[in-house]
Formats: sequence, C-alpha cells, structure tokens
Amino acid sequence: MLAVAVIGVGVVLAVEVPLVAAGRYGAAVLIAGAVTALVLFEIRRRMAPADVDGDTSGLEAERAEATARWMARTESLISWADGTRGDWDHHLRPLLAREFQQSTGQRQGLDPADTAAAGEVFFGDLWRWVDPDGVQRVDRTEPGPGRDVLDRILQRLEQL
Repeated sequence: MLAVAVIGVGVVLAVEVPLVAAGRYGAAVLIAGAVTALVLFEIRRRMAPADVDGDTSGLEAERAEATARWMARTESLISWADGTRGDWDHHLRPLLAREFQQSTGQRQGLDPADTAAAGEVFFGDLWRWVDPDGVQRVDRTEPGPGRDVLDRILQRLEQL
C-alpha cells in the first residue's frame, strides 16, 4: 500500500508541475483529484479481505458472533446461579418460568393455580425455584440454590 501511495504522489507531481507551470490550474486540480481517487480506490481494494465469496464469510462471521453472544449470556446466567437469592429471583427465575410456561402452554395470567399445579407435578421440590410467584422480598442476600439446582431444573425442562 505504501508503494501505491508513493506512486500516486509521483504521478500527481509529474502531471501537476508542467500544468501549473503552463498556467492551467483547472486541469491540474482535476487531474490531481482523479489520481487521488484512483490511489484511494486501489488502497481500499488491497485492504479488502482476500475471500472472493463475501456472503459465506459474512454468514460465518454472523454465526461466530451469535455463538460468542450465546456463550457470554450462558456464562452470565450460570454465574447468577451461584449468587444470592436476590440474583436468582431477578435473573434466573423469570427465564426458567417463561421457558416452563412456553413448553407446557401455560399462561401465568390466565390461571396461576393451574400453572402452580403443573409446576409442582413436573418439578416436584424444585418448583419453588421456578415458580414465578415465589419471589422472596425479604432477605434477598441469602445464598441462592446454586448450579446443582439449575442443572436439575434444566434437565427437567429438556424432558418437555
């Protein structure tokens, strides 16, 4: 790229000096602009990725980015499982309850008693960690249930 820039400057000087000496300032500006545009175009072309099939690389880049976002989100959710009860209630409980309701077709607003009954049947003693109405408003600093409980809940959700 440096060679392209040096050649471009050389061409501009070689053409501009005689034109300016002859008093043809308009032509000098026009040619300088054209040569500069060609040099910039060539530099940009050389900086472009070597891959000719841009759609494939774009699709692969999108997939890699989506995977990276998913990994970061998953790691974040797992870290909330080891946090406090307040962390669990704020970050994990809504997500787990929503997954359960979507998987079973339950709607929280229609009949909470039906949702609670289905949750107790399906999750058993784990329902207290998934129940959307089980948010504890007092002493939110006590330890959360941890990764073991999260893993058991996710295994049960996979069975749906």
